[in-house]
Amino acid sequence: MKITVADRVVATSHDFPSVNCTIDAEDMRYISSLLRNNYSNTILATIRETYANAVDANKDNNLSPESIQIKCPTGLDQTFSVRDFGSGLSRDQIFNLYSKFGKSTKRGSDASIGGFGIGRFAPLFYKDSFTVTSYYNGTKSIYSLYISEENDTKIDEVFSEPTSEANGICVSVGVAKNDVIKFNQEIASFFSNFEVLPNFLNIQTQIIKPEIVTSGNN
Repeated sequence: MKITVADRVVATSHDFPSVNCTIDAEDMRYISSLLRNNYSNTILATIRETYANAVDANKDNNLSPESIQIKCPTGLDQTFSVRDFGSGLSRDQIFNLYSKFGKSTKRGSDASIGGFGIGRFAPLFYKDSFTVTSYYNGTKSIYSLYISEENDTKIDEVFSEPTSEANGICVSVGVAKNDVIKFNQEIASFFSNFEVLPNFLNIQTQIIKPEIVTSGNN
């Protein structure tokens, strides 16, 4: 998504000493804490942002959202996951791009949904950790994203092996037992207005399209 920043004309009468305001690395924990508390409905934010990123990833490979796999949580498997079939991410991209708040490659085109570089951390708004599995050019790598004891946002590579699976990213979030029904309800509600639906696995709540009361031109 192209993000337009308004041009500013600032008149100054003197050549004052100046400095740009920035964030030191050791203070980023406080900023990230504010960002993690930016959504009132953390379950919906997790569903919406992970799906939006999957749509963008698929679009980069000229793929429809229909191929995206969404695994809904159940009483036996309390995991919500979204698997896209985009290009995947290398270890370098995970550590030097995916890890950075506000970093985005989507600001040059309106074809992308995202652009602010915040949405990929949405699962941390719901829970203190989630998992990203990257399938990239024959390698499957699993990363843990979590809030450390020092309140820092961290990424650990926990596993890597050769794979024959198609490129892409799978984001997995552990769901609290008491939230399984709520997650399925939010999934059904969120996707009720979509014409093209992804591939749902284990969905527990029927997706009901809203009734069209009237339609027409003008």
